[in-house]
Amino acid sequence: MANNLFIDAKQMTTQNDTLNYINYENISEEHKEFLRSDTWDFSFTSVANAVYFPGLDLIHARLMSVSPQFPTGLGLMQAVIRQFTINQSVISGTTAGSLSMDFMDKEDQAITIWLDDWRDKMGDREYRFAFRKEDTIANGRLTMMNSSRKPIRVYEILTIQPSDVGAGINPSFTSDDPQNVGQVSANFNFEHFRLTWKNI
Repeated sequence: MANNLFIDAKQMTTQNDTLNYINYENISEEHKEFLRSDTWDFSFTSVANAVYFPGLDLIHARLMSVSPQFPTGLGLMQAVIRQFTINQSVISGTTAGSLSMDFMDKEDQAITIWLDDWRDKMGDREYRFAFRKEDTIANGRLTMMNSSRKPIRVYEILTIQPSDVGAGINPSFTSDDPQNVGQVSANFNFEHFRLTWKNI
């Protein structure tokens, strides 16, 4: 009689298997890693021909963060037929987007000079001369990695051009509040990206 007072959890799962996946072995999924956003690398695979470039080693050392905006949205086509609303999701076809980069520049001002020269080559301040587009574009690769530094996503970013690089030359000059003008942010546009999934 006393044995019937307590119900074993295993007996419950045999009676109702609706939520049987809720157990430690299934939830832990053989201890797979969580996806992280702090293990990444960005490299320029080709640089703008007409622009001064400080070198990949310096870019790697001073680049603090990359914030890409890849197009992911879908549009909606809609038609009303005999009072029924019919929806169809569609993609616009664009693969263009933007990204912003944050740098920590030093007193050699290599990052600031690079960004300003890039902007100047697309519209010279003094003579209003612009270089050809083919000489002012760059390509890059953004790699997302797991905790063992194995790539899990690779984004190939094509036809990069700056859209706003003024932060480095517009500091706030004050007498009593020193500003770290080495913190430079730059915004870029790109025309196309390719994503490669590196599943482990």
